[in-house]
Amino acid sequence: MKLRIIIFFLLAFNWVKGQHNSFAGTYQFDLTPLRIFSVKAEGDSIYFSENGKSYLNLKSLGENRYRVDKVSPEAIITFVTNKMIVNQGGKDYSCQKLFDDPHFPVAKRVPNRQNGFTRADTLRGKRSPLRDCYDVTYYHLTVDIQPERRSLAGNVLMRFKALQHFQELQIDLYENMSIDSIVYNGRLLSYKREFDAVFVRFPASVPKGTNAGIRVYYHGQPQEPDQSVSMNGGILWRKDTNGKTFAQAVCQGSGSSLWWPCKDHLSDEPDSTLITVIVPAGLQNISNGRLRRTVNLPGNKVLTDWFVSYPINNYNVTFNIADYTHFSDTYGMLTLDYYCLPDHVDQAHRLAAKVKPMLAQYEQYFGPYPFSRDGFKLIETLHAMEHQSAVALGGFGGDSTELERLMWHEVAHEWWGNNVSMKDFADFWLHEGFAVYGEKLMYESRLGPEAALKTIEAEKPANKETVIGEYGVNHVFYDTGDAYAKGCRLIHTLRSILNDDIVFFEILRGIQKDFALKTVSSSDIETYISKKSGIDLSYVFDQYLRTVMVPELAYFFHEDKVNYRWNNTVPGFNMPVRVMFNGSNQFIKPSDKWQSMVLNEASEANFKVDTANFYISTKLSER
Repeated sequence: MKLRIIIFFLLAFNWVKGQHNSFAGTYQFDLTPLRIFSVKAEGDSIYFSENGKSYLNLKSLGENRYRVDKVSPEAIITFVTNKMIVNQGGKDYSCQKLFDDPHFPVAKRVPNRQNGFTRADTLRGKRSPLRDCYDVTYYHLTVDIQPERRSLAGNVLMRFKALQHFQELQIDLYENMSIDSIVYNGRLLSYKREFDAVFVRFPASVPKGTNAGIRVYYHGQPQEPDQSVSMNGGILWRKDTNGKTFAQAVCQGSGSSLWWPCKDHLSDEPDSTLITVIVPAGLQNISNGRLRRTVNLPGNKVLTDWFVSYPINNYNVTFNIADYTHFSDTYGMLTLDYYCLPDHVDQAHRLAAKVKPMLAQYEQYFGPYPFSRDGFKLIETLHAMEHQSAVALGGFGGDSTELERLMWHEVAHEWWGNNVSMKDFADFWLHEGFAVYGEKLMYESRLGPEAALKTIEAEKPANKETVIGEYGVNHVFYDTGDAYAKGCRLIHTLRSILNDDIVFFEILRGIQKDFALKTVSSSDIETYISKKSGIDLSYVFDQYLRTVMVPELAYFFHEDKVNYRWNNTVPGFNMPVRVMFNGSNQFIKPSDKWQSMVLNEASEANFKVDTANFYISTKLSER
């Protein structure tokens, strides 16, 4: 009898355990594709989490119904085939099952000033002789993507020109991805791997001036983003509301070598790129550039060739996979293509109606759209990103006002980031500061200067770290918010210093023309702005980009004068600033020494410093 009882409890335990295991997995909340839940089974218990850091016990209510422990209002979960229905507050929320495993990606070690940098970071971010010995001229990336397995396999033809004699060079591919072989002139090459770097050895020295190529065969399951870490890139694998694959490559910061082998350094962009992507039938892939062909392949697969006829930085190379609906338009000679999920066609058309006015405004501010041969595409995706000529915008079903602002930002990157590109992530502000300022210019053109100033004021710089990062280590995993907010305020401060919009916008258009399709450093742009403005602005750039100090204008009144000076500044800081009194505007040029100005009967009460247009603080001093 005892043996029967024991057997019964063992069978019951195994049945419960098996049932729990069938419920375990990763679930996606349909209404918000990036909101992810995890259910995991341990023994005869089952747990639920939204962030992966804390798991809550699920209390069985019988059959396939559970109550989430310690949640208010009460949440009841019902498991059905490939779904989880969450009832909370009297409403049902349907969540699709994405994977059978509980799945919260965790970033590798995050290199920054706080955590320090290692040799792996140097190999990733530094220009070295094994990188500088060659210049990439062309990539042909061929990749077969298997969404159900969250994996891919393919090969890359990398053509290059030897800039020096060499027998060894460095390419890059994340260490979790496998290299099958590397071929040069029909011969297998030897190689060794160190962290994410791959050192390729040639059978003999490659002479300077040689044009050659290698083909790298590889496969693996690429990194997925840890969404708790800013700029941690990877492949997003999700499903649309109809249960079809909705996937995207997003690798800014982490680098394209997380999913394909290349020379993964921002300083070297190929002259052109062919992107061949194979996906399951019933899905489409949208990549950068022009669609050259679509081919139905055996095994229920579809191949697309996309050709990029301009230089492109590696993290911009992308795929976007979904069951897309497509429509098109033209803007002069420029083709406009739109790709959205079938449920969002109306929203996509409303957004598309705003594209031509936006492009016209940006061309007025920055110059002609840079990639006319490759056209302009706006794509509904899981994550917004400025992928060159294939701008990704996130879901089209959200707030239309925020979606339009996001469009302004990402499209501004076609000029600031894609046409003119940083050489090192330390100069990230060149992309983000100008893109945010592009947003503000759109607010200014639509709603007026005061509305634009309010949006600038709403984004407060943190001033925890300098805007310029550490060079040579791919320093991007830190509080990059000031590259956006403080970079934008610096640009508006420069505009206010010049006090001449004709000159200011001539400089912006000049940068786009004179540095078109080139990689630049912050110092390149700083020097250019000083030269074109006729003003030495080096101290302004040093102040805002290389310190965390906000200039403080100290002042006090004595008799009929106002006395003023700068505090909290770099040596030689003498930035002019606008003040208002007697109903008029006037520039003063403080230094670190006290100066004075007669107020001409103006009262202290109507003396104001223009802190809206100059990123400074003020202090009424006691002398």
